[in-house]
Amino acid sequence: METTVDEPSWLRTASWIGCPLAGGALGVGVWAVAAVAGGLVLGLVFAVIWAAERLVVTVSPTRVTLVRGDRTRRIEADLEAVYLDGKELVLRTTDGREIAREKTDLRNDELAPAFAQHGYPWRDEPPVER
Repeated sequence: METTVDEPSWLRTASWIGCPLAGGALGVGVWAVAAVAGGLVLGLVFAVIWAAERLVVTVSPTRVTLVRGDRTRRIEADLEAVYLDGKELVLRTTDGREIAREKTDLRNDELAPAFAQHGYPWRDEPPVER
C-alpha cells in the first residue's frame, strides 16, 4: 500500500482551463483575435510549465518516490527526519545526510499524514543541525 500526495485535481484541471482562458482574456484588450490566440498559446505554455514543475510524492512503507515532470527519484533509505524547510521537502538519513531536497507547493498538512501513515519520522520543523 502506498499514499500519493499531489495538488488537488480541481487545481490541476483549473490550471489547464484557467491559464489559457486568462491568457486569452488578457489578449482581448490588446489586439483582438490575433492577441487572443497568442494569449491562449501563452496560457497553454504556462500550464505546461506548471505541470512540469509540480512535485508528486508517493510514500510506501519501503520507499519514497518523488516525481517532477519526467524525472523520478526512488528513495529507499532509513530516514531520521522528513520535513518542510520553507517550501522544500527534505529527507534526511539516520546518519545525518540530506538525500533529497525538492521545491514543492505541497503543504505540511498534506505531506505529514502520508509520511506518518507509513511510519516515517515527520517533523513539523527542521531539526537542529548536528
